[in-house]
Amino acid sequence: MLLYISCLRKFDSFDVIKINLLNRNKILEFIPCYSKIFNIKIFNIIDSTNNYLLNKFDKSEYNNNLIVVAASEIQFNGRGRENRKWYGGTLGNTLTFSILWRFEKGVSSLSGLSLVIGIVLVRVLRSFSDSNIYLKWPNDILHDNSKLAGILVELRGKIHGPSFAVIGIGINFHLPFSIKSHIQQKVTDLFQCTGKVHDRNEILGALLVQLYIVLSDFEKYGFSYFKNEWMSYHAYQGKNVTLLFPHNKSVVGVVDDVNDDGSICLITPNGKQSYNTGNISMRLKNN
Repeated sequence: MLLYISCLRKFDSFDVIKINLLNRNKILEFIPCYSKIFNIKIFNIIDSTNNYLLNKFDKSEYNNNLIVVAASEIQFNGRGRENRKWYGGTLGNTLTFSILWRFEKGVSSLSGLSLVIGIVLVRVLRSFSDSNIYLKWPNDILHDNSKLAGILVELRGKIHGPSFAVIGIGINFHLPFSIKSHIQQKVTDLFQCTGKVHDRNEILGALLVQLYIVLSDFEKYGFSYFKNEWMSYHAYQGKNVTLLFPHNKSVVGVVDDVNDDGSICLITPNGKQSYNTGNISMRLKNN
């Protein structure tokens, strides 16, 4: 089903945007070889697709052979890391969905998971856009140093297994200026990057295929298997950055590497140091 919506942009002008509503059958048509793997649920409006999979889905279905996916046209309580609000705006502005993945391994073995999800997004979004899409540690997707997409991973389960990951992904498709003005960082969207209106069903299908491939390999080999590819995508590799910690603490240094557990390495005045993800933000120095 096609809809045309008018988005209020800067200077009170209007852009008429053609959007494709999310449709389970159409998504599966784009991925025929994988159509029997996923149990896709589409909502018109929901508080949070992550919350749905964490709290509301019938847990008896977690152990069947289907991979559960929840996608929504609008999330009114979408969130990112550290419970930051995810601004989705109105119909068709974003693609927001979550996937539930069961691991035989325990939670303690899943370090680096959010980083490999970033690889999935870069692979897919570059195929629909251009090669100027990169990662920012730990899990932001950038185009020309503006945020294009984000990731939220929430883990449940036992230390030694099994465990579950609810992986939330949000991608900006065509955000109106009224939404961008509320976001306290540089943001962009696929429409601005490419000048094209992309079918969210097609991109969601491509993402699900790559998620299946990458998560299967991650469970077998861990993050080290993807490390070189991840580093080739890191926008801040070799750059002077500031890491911001809680309670107004910070450290400055040059990004040097990433470890097999997903922690970032900086060359600091005190030598080479590693920092785990947690509640840490990275900024280019003096930005």
